[in-house]
Formats: sequence, structure tokens, C-alpha cells
Amino acid sequence: MKLISRFLAGVSLALKQPLAGFFDVETTHGDALVTKHGDYLTFLRIGGMKRMSTRNDIARLSEVLRVELSGTLEGKGHAIVGWYLSDPEMAGVEIERVSLNSCRKVGRDLGLDLSDLLDERARLWSKTMRYEAACLILWTQKTVLNKEETKQMKEERAQAARECPAIGEAQRFYMRSELMAAHHEGFVSRVAQAMRGVDVSVTEMSARDALILAREAMYRETAGSSWTPTLIGDRVMSRLPEDDEKNPSKEGLLWPSLRGQFFHDDAVTNGGQVVEVGAYEYASVDLVIGPEDPRPFVELAATLGQDRAPWRCCFILEGGGQGAMAMKEIGASFLAIFPQNRDLQRGFAALRAAREEDNHISVKLRASFATWAKAGDTRALRRRASTLAQRIEGWGGCKATRIAGDPLEGVMSTVPGIALASTGNPSLALLGEALPMLPWNHTVSPWAEGSVLFRLPSGAIWPYDPAGGSKRPVVIDVFVAPPGSGKSVIANTINLGLCLSSAVLGGATPKLPMIGKLDIGPSAEGFVRLVREKLGPEREHEAIYVKMQFAPGFEFNIFDLQVGCEEPLPLERAFLETFLSLLTLPPDTSKPFEGLVQMIKLVIDEAYRRCKDVPGGQPKRYAPGVEPLVDEAIDRYRIELHSEFSIWRDIVTALCERGEYRLAEIAQRHAVPVLEDLIVAARSEQVRDMFEALKIDMTSESASQLFDRYIRDVIRRFPTLNQPTSLDFGSARIIVVDLQEVAPKGSAAANRQTEIMYLLGRHILARNFFLIPDYARYVPEAVRPYHARRFQEVYESVKRLDYDEWHRTKGSELVRAQAELDAREGRKHNVQLGFSSQRLDDMGDAIIAQSTGRFILRVGDEREAEQAIERFNLSEAAAQIVRHGLHGPGPNGAPFLFVLSVEGAKYEQFLVNQIGPVELWALSTTPNDSALRNRLYAAVGFEEALRRLAVVFLKGSAEKEIERRKAARIKAGALEAAAEAGVVDDLASEIIDGRGVALKLRPYENEGAELLDAAQ
Repeated sequence: MKLISRFLAGVSLALKQPLAGFFDVETTHGDALVTKHGDYLTFLRIGGMKRMSTRNDIARLSEVLRVELSGTLEGKGHAIVGWYLSDPEMAGVEIERVSLNSCRKVGRDLGLDLSDLLDERARLWSKTMRYEAACLILWTQKTVLNKEETKQMKEERAQAARECPAIGEAQRFYMRSELMAAHHEGFVSRVAQAMRGVDVSVTEMSARDALILAREAMYRETAGSSWTPTLIGDRVMSRLPEDDEKNPSKEGLLWPSLRGQFFHDDAVTNGGQVVEVGAYEYASVDLVIGPEDPRPFVELAATLGQDRAPWRCCFILEGGGQGAMAMKEIGASFLAIFPQNRDLQRGFAALRAAREEDNHISVKLRASFATWAKAGDTRALRRRASTLAQRIEGWGGCKATRIAGDPLEGVMSTVPGIALASTGNPSLALLGEALPMLPWNHTVSPWAEGSVLFRLPSGAIWPYDPAGGSKRPVVIDVFVAPPGSGKSVIANTINLGLCLSSAVLGGATPKLPMIGKLDIGPSAEGFVRLVREKLGPEREHEAIYVKMQFAPGFEFNIFDLQVGCEEPLPLERAFLETFLSLLTLPPDTSKPFEGLVQMIKLVIDEAYRRCKDVPGGQPKRYAPGVEPLVDEAIDRYRIELHSEFSIWRDIVTALCERGEYRLAEIAQRHAVPVLEDLIVAARSEQVRDMFEALKIDMTSESASQLFDRYIRDVIRRFPTLNQPTSLDFGSARIIVVDLQEVAPKGSAAANRQTEIMYLLGRHILARNFFLIPDYARYVPEAVRPYHARRFQEVYESVKRLDYDEWHRTKGSELVRAQAELDAREGRKHNVQLGFSSQRLDDMGDAIIAQSTGRFILRVGDEREAEQAIERFNLSEAAAQIVRHGLHGPGPNGAPFLFVLSVEGAKYEQFLVNQIGPVELWALSTTPNDSALRNRLYAAVGFEEALRRLAVVFLKGSAEKEIERRKAARIKAGALEAAAEAGVVDDLASEIIDGRGVALKLRPYENEGAELLDAAQ
């Protein structure tokens, strides 16, 4: 009876009655799959192209591929299958996999609760993005072998079969052949090398991953599941035979058949051309006649991407096409007397001429497509199938049909890798015209996952990892666009992504990355407020936003040291020399006076020496009541003070000995020099002996007199620089310093002040960014273990330093020289840099040359467009985007051109940064929006304010409503400033009370109240 069942099952499989009849894969051999006929196949996952391309570019690259692959496809035995899948309905699963899952985990580990923003991203992105996958499936058939090899393989296989006991339905592992494997490996290597040669990213997939991909294509409801096949070499639990079976085979001890593992649900044909498989209904579309004007695949994918309908396709290119069609050509020549055959005869003549003149071979081309919908939604399926057929026919003049002889076979033709079969009509095509039709010419991200997700205009997902990592060890970003183009939003998006990336996992415990930003205006205030609120009250000190002022409470002493040290580290000394050189420059010059730099170095040494307890020194005396926390520690630890002359340095040492490094740092601020100490140091005997004779020609002063005059002027103008530090950032990891009130512009003196503030701000933010473990040898032995651990932790952490409004430093050689030095040495210290400005000219050649990420959000005019194209050496496709595609933020996000250097390769991508209304409101930098947001923060709290704003103003801005109301008030006679403030106040009041423009809030609140009453 069992033999009869097996016979009937074999007949059924041969006739392709059940689904398993369409599955030819028998076993595996390394990363290759082996069919029941002994053919080999391998999946190459296509990432895509690194740079955008025009149709002419793709034609040129296809010609290169044609030359490389003609030899392998000229005869029979090899086939290339181009497979592609686009599924907007599974975008949510893919978005979670490539980004949000890791963001949620990092956020939990870090204690940064951003679940509401991440949930909003999931909801928004799943509506605008789509999952896509593309592969080249490379087949090597037995016909590739010559007679001797075929004979040898048959003998080897027969011998293996004789030695193998009966194994029933288990995988027939003896179908593997080293001869076939050798031919196949050469073919795979050649195709992969050819693809990489035209800058297309391809990766050979393992046999396991290939089967998972094929099964997820077959059963779309399993996408993202944990299913994995059992392959040869895997551990497998034995299966017991039936009790009445007297001579059981070894099937139960071996690996189960792949077809038995692959299929879990049968297929049902409904209504003639609709096939139900699992939870979905499918319809197929076949290519009947190839295109009159062959076009790149990316054009078809982009068009269908806008339709947001799921679809997949298989293009089969088989070698030996010319031989296969020889008889048809002969038949066409015999029947040339009939007019309808003359076009066919001319077509064959053209193919023959291409072969004879250009050695351009022909291949057999077949193509099948399929789309699907939820089971039971047949109307949607038919609509999608109709749209798919129309789009195919509009792709270069193809002819398509929705009728297949066997509907199930038509659908199965688009499942990758299960068989080399298609219901599509075979065509004879020139290889160079067929290659662009394969799905390799879309663009790709160098990262498979990332905490930031951008998207292509077509909806494809584009992950970005702001941490850089091994792929991008040098991270120097420039952001170029006029105001209002989304520079600040994308910069904040990247910094927030950095907080949710692998950058936080460098140490023993997760920590926020070290981010410093010099801001002009409140562009990063929303980002800091967001992080502070999400960290909670106990950790809000880890993110700080400071609006710098020359007022009490903002004192900062440039001479501060690492705790326990008496001398500056090399990098600190270099900063002091640069900063003091800038302070002693006339406003309209950039070159220090001759000899003054050498004098400054000596003055710095003398100033620190005088603060030590050494002969001739004048260490700073301790005064009770100056630092209450230090006073309390002195009492708590019973630190003995010198009865007559207690100095701050002794207290620093005592606190360090007791491990109170934070308090020791506070005490040390009073033990170091301040600016006025330089005046005394410059008059010391050592300095006077060396520089007394040095005269400044421009002013006829001695160097000491000039130095004295400039330092006194700085103390008068900037008194906060001549006091012990009180601007305390403590253990903050994210610090934003807004320089708007202290960085004027206009006159030479104002520009010089701005230079001073940029250099000072850079020191405030990054004085610890460039610490390295080797610096431990410069610190006193007593605190060396503490600093060794600290320096190592800082060195291993990801740091980022951003400069806003970089054009303010134009003409400042010292500031730009410091930035260029940071750019050159950033990689050694794991420091990222970001520069934002309105024009490309503002960046400077050195920064542009060293930058590895160029974000172009918009250009001012045609001249700037051409300048960017030339400076970045953009391709023609990217140049067209710069000229015509950058229109600024809109309802669907902010488009930008991203020119990126990764692993020595150049990427050019046209992307969109799209974030939801809650995130837009949290990160908004528009003055009116910020004012409205801050009023609501104060009235209803952080999260509730963002929720209400996102409901009332879905686009993330109230600017248009504010402008409308403001215009009405001005027309009624109100002053502009009063009108604007009054409008913001009125809007805030309406949103708080749920009236006027905010009436839509009331249904939500009433529903919530009813639910609360019911619960009570």
C-alpha cells in the first residue's frame, strides 16, 4: 500500500498538482542550493547602486556588464534570474527590524524613554515607506558539462546512490557534485565581480537565508517570522516510523525534505485567475512581448512605488538564446512571402547583425509578475493586477497579459529560487538590452540597519547609522541650505539618532554620547528639552542648553585644569596659546605680532608656576564661604587646614585623596590663574629679561606693554572671563551653548568678538573630547589611576561637535585652523564634526575637502547650484537633483541630496527626511512655533503639549495660522510685534481650553473622561 501511495504521489508531483510539485530544490551544497535534477543555484542579494544614474548611465554600465557576461551566457547551461519584491504592507515589519527594534532596546538600556516618538515613527513611516528586496539568482544546469564530465558525474552519483541506504523522503544529499559545484562557483564569482565592477553592491546569501527569503515571498504572512529550514549538518531530532512498518528506512534519522519544510499551506484557485495561498490572494501578470524601447528597471519600480501596491517579479535570462531560436528564424525566412512575417524576419536580421558586428549575443528572456491582497479582498486584488499590467505596458511599450494557462503556475513563477520556470512568453533579446531590465539599478544604503531612517522619493527604506562605526570611521558632516530648508531639523534628527545608536554602548554601562553644539539661536533647544524630559528629573542634568551671556552665573575660566593637576595637558596648553593670541590681535588683522606668541607661552608657564606652593609662588588662598559644598566636605572629612595660610591647592589634594573628585574640581577652580594673573606674570623677571627689548613696530610699544593693554581691555569687556568658573556643566553629556547674544556681527570689533566666542565655546564643549590614555603620564601620580580610567572611557566614547552658522567664522584664521585640526585628528579620537551654513562658500575648502557627509537641502540660485555640482563632482543625475529637485520642506518631508563617503566609496542619494508632527513640534526651531510650544509646555506639561499640538497642527507647524491671524490684526491697526505676541497667546489659550482651532481635541478628552468614569 505504501508503494502505491508513493507512486501516486510521484505522478502527482510530476503533473504539478500540489504545491510541492513546483519545488525543485532537493538539498544544499555550501551556500548553493541543489535541485532534484542536479542543477545548482545561488542567491546574490542586490543592495543596488551607490550613485544615482540617468538612463544613459545605466546603458553605459549595462554595456560593461554585457562584455563581462557574454562568455558565460553565450551557450546553454547558465541562467540569471532577476527577482524583485515591493511590499508597502510589510513596511512596518521591516521598519521595526532595521531601525525601531534596536532604538527601543537602546532607549530602554539608556533610560531614555522615547516610545511615543518611536511609535509615531512606526505609524507614519509604514504609510509612506515600503519594504523591498532584490536578488540575482544564478543557475548552473547540467548542460554546462561536457560529455566526459557528464559521464563522470553520473558514475559518481550512481556509486553514491548504491552505497546510500533507502532514505525515503529525506534530503538526497548525494545529488551534490563537485564538478557542478566548480562550474557554479566560477559563474557566481564572475557575475558578482561584474556587478561590483559597475559599483553595484551584491552579497552572496547563505542557503538558509535564501530559503527563508523564498518562503517569505511564498507566504507573505510569514515575513519577519523566526522560521528557519533544517539543512544538512544541522542537528535533527529522530522521527519514529509507523508501528506496523517492518523494515523502516533511515528517513527518520536524516534531514527532512526541503519541500516538506517549505510549504505549510495549500493553494486554492478562485474565479479562474485568482489563487489563494495562505492568508493572501494572488494574481499573476506575464510579459507577452518585450519592450520596444527597453528601459531601466528602476523606472518601473519608481512608478509602481507611487501606487503603493505590493508586487513582485522574476526576469529569467537564459544562455543559448540564439541557438534556441534558430529554427524560428529559419521558419520566418520560409514564410517571408506573408507580410505579417516580414517584421519578424527583419528582427532576426537585426539580431544577427548585432552579433556579427559587435559580438552582441542574444538571450532568451521571460518575465512574470504578481500582486496580492488579503484573502477575501478580491476587488482590491483585481484593481492592483489591472494597475500592474498597465504600468508594465507603459514601461517602454511592453505587452502584458493577466491570463495564464495555469493560474497557480503563473503565481509560482514569481517565487524565487524554487524552479527555473516561468509562464511568461519567451523572447529573444540582445543581452545589452535585457540587462537594464533586471533589478540592479536602484540605489542602496551602505548600512543594513540604522537608528535613523530616511526614504527614497519612491518610498524605499534607506537606513542611516549616525555612529559611523567601522564603515565610516571619519564623520565630518556639512549641512548647506538657505534658512527654512530643514538644516536644523535634520541635524537634530541625526543627534537624536546618535543617542539611540550603538554609540551609547561603548562602555561597561550605556551612556549618552558626548554631544556638544555651538548654536546661533535656539535651533537645538527643542532637542535638549526633549532629551531632558525623556531622561526624567533625576537625570535631566545630563543634557543642558545654555544661552551664553556676559552676566553673573556665566563665568568661565579658560585656565581650569583636569582635577588634581597643576599644569595644563598638551591640548589645553595649545588652546591657551591660540586663545591668548586671538585676544591680543587688533580687530582687523589675523596674524599675531612678531615674538608675541613666544611671550604668551612663557607667560602661561609663569602664571601657573606662581599658583603653586614653590619659592616665589603666590598660591591662591582658601576663603571659607566661597564654596559651601567644599566647606561642608572639609568639616565632614575633618580636613586639617593651615592655621595661618590655607590654600586651595591643599584642599584639592585632600579631597582627591578621599575620592571626592567632583568637589575637588570645584575647589580647584579657585587654585588656578585667571586673566588678571597674566598681567603680573608678564611683569615677572623671567619674562622681562627675555622680552623687554621686544618692540611692536605698529604701536611703538614694548611687547609687555601691548600684552598688558590688550588683557586689561578683555577683562573690561568680558568680565566673566576673569573669574573662577561658575558655569557648571557637571556630568552633562549633551551640551548646547547658544552664542547669539555674545556673538555680534557687522564691524571688525564685533567679528573679532564672535571669533573669540566661537573659540571659547569650542573649548567649553570639547576640552575633554580629545583626551587620550597617553595623557595620564602628564597628571600627578596620586590622581593617575582616576584619570587613566576616565581618559580611557572618554577616548572610547563617540563624541560629536556641531557648529551652527559657520559663516560667522569666515575670515577667522585661528578659529578655522582649530576646526581643520579637529577634522584631521577627529578619527584618532572618535570625534565627529558637523558644520551648518547657508552657502557652500561659507565652509572653506579645507572643511569641504575633509568632509565625508554632504547634506545639500537647497541652493540659493543657479550659480550656487553649479558651484555645488562642480565642487562635489556630482554625476549628471545628482546634478539634475541640485538644479531642479530641492524645493525645501513640504507635507511629505524635507528632500535633500546626500553625498557620502563610506569605506572608500562615494554614494550619491536623493533622500527625504520625514518625521511626524510630535517630533516636528519637539524639534521645531521656528520662532513662532517655539514660542507657542513653550507656552503650552508651561501650561499643560511636556508630553501633553506635544500631543495637543500634533493633533491640532498635523503638519508640525502653526506658522501659517499665526501669519493669517497676525495679518488680520495688523490690518485692524495693531502694531506688528504686539500682533504677533497676541496671536501666539490666543492660540495657546485655545489649545489649552480646547476651543477655536483646537475644538478637535474635545472628542478625545470627552472619550477619555467617559472611560475614566466607567473605570471608577
